[in-house]
Amino acid sequence: MTITIYRRSGRVKIGPPRLTRFERARVIGARALQISMGAPPLIDVETLPPDVREDPVRIAKYELEAGILPMTIVRYKRGGEIQLIPIQWLVKPSSEEGREQTP
Repeated sequence: MTITIYRRSGRVKIGPPRLTRFERARVIGARALQISMGAPPLIDVETLPPDVREDPVRIAKYELEAGILPMTIVRYKRGGEIQLIPIQWLVKPSSEEGREQTP
């Protein structure tokens, strides 16, 4: 079996060009656990609504939507191909979500 790793290709070659719902849940859960164990938030919590400031899951969602999490998604194919994808490639910043892409 040959293992091919795509690291710096600049585009997503394995899977959809966005986070799947499973990847999204895993990233939010892992980051929420880090925050609840004492890791500092990567966003300014004081600018968030008061009910969000104490909830690590909601803070993790805001961090993911901002596209600032320094995490990498690993995607596999059956043939042994592996691609390491930075989350920034898969998440649209929240400022761009309202805009439509015109071809």
